[in-house]
Amino acid sequence: MIINKTFELIKSYIVKHAAEQLNFVTAICNQNSYSYNKNGVDRVAELTLNQLNNILPIHEIVEQENLGDHHVLRTSKEEKSIYLIGHMDTVFPAQHRFQSCSRNSDILTGPGTGDMKGGLAVLVYALKVLHETGILESLPISLILNSDEEIGSKTSRALFEKERERARICLVTECAGLQNEIVISRNGKLGARLTSFGKARHVGRGTHEKGSAILEIAHKVIALESLNASLPGVSLNIGKIEGGLGPAVVPDRAECYLDIRWQDESHQEILLDKINLELTKFFQPGCYSEIEILNERPSMPYSGKNQGLIDLLQETGKMLGQTIPTEHRRGTSDANFFGSAGVPTLDGLGPISDHDHTSDEYILISSLVERTILLGCFLYQYAKKVGMIS
Repeated sequence: MIINKTFELIKSYIVKHAAEQLNFVTAICNQNSYSYNKNGVDRVAELTLNQLNNILPIHEIVEQENLGDHHVLRTSKEEKSIYLIGHMDTVFPAQHRFQSCSRNSDILTGPGTGDMKGGLAVLVYALKVLHETGILESLPISLILNSDEEIGSKTSRALFEKERERARICLVTECAGLQNEIVISRNGKLGARLTSFGKARHVGRGTHEKGSAILEIAHKVIALESLNASLPGVSLNIGKIEGGLGPAVVPDRAECYLDIRWQDESHQEILLDKINLELTKFFQPGCYSEIEILNERPSMPYSGKNQGLIDLLQETGKMLGQTIPTEHRRGTSDANFFGSAGVPTLDGLGPISDHDHTSDEYILISSLVERTILLGCFLYQYAKKVGMIS
């Protein structure tokens, strides 16, 4: 294992501040930041900005009325920049029982620990150590903190699509895999609401023949779920169904929410054609159905442009005694917006985590330190490689 002087300085700083970093993670995880909790998400932004303490001097706030504000922070106004991406929202509403952290040895369990407040801490402390060592002032860094990743980046997508035109590379600190994997490709995803319409009436005012929106949507659910694995890498899930007034009323409206994922981007249009074909069918006279696309992310394919970054990261890891495998991940993230546009992109640079989006979500505390050292050293190595520093 070879460690150069700069690596030693980075490692020493991160290890020295490990308890402080852990306290920061715990504080932002204990602050509820459900996507629709504007005040909570904005509070996480405030805590994060306080930690950064103006080391990224250019700060733009993209204000939102009903969601948390987005923040873009930069070291300089250079045309091309290294982009670092992290989201502040989680999936847990304020009434959910999972609201605070607990520690058991090397495991920190808490809402958003892996997805992705642990990743925010990696970003913050990697930037802090680069500032402390005098490296940051030579790097054109743009950090985007967005508020709505968990609901499909509905308001931040336009920001990403604008900013990616300036990106040299993009690094995202969503959680690492259980074997320390980084993510080099991701599925595409589409979120939608399917609504079926029928004809309401009291059940006592007619025979069993009826125009029930719930019965209609039940047929649709079975038909759409049958599209699973209809193409390689394709999955579809109906995650929530609502409808009806009560047991004695034939329902005139019912809706369900769909999650559709694919690996090959060309499969999106095929899937939508199959879904629309199902919507032309009806199982009861007078019933019909409509679909509304709520959010979508393009797939992030593996690109040869990434290989240089992968090699450099793995070389950096080797110098630190870390093995860095790669993986394709079926989930999506904001990395998709950059990777799909051809920007060299790596994801999964956050701490090792499991059970995200559940009450058992956790990170390995030791990996928080290791990943922060890795990101700091990698940014230094990248800057050297492209001539930003000697």
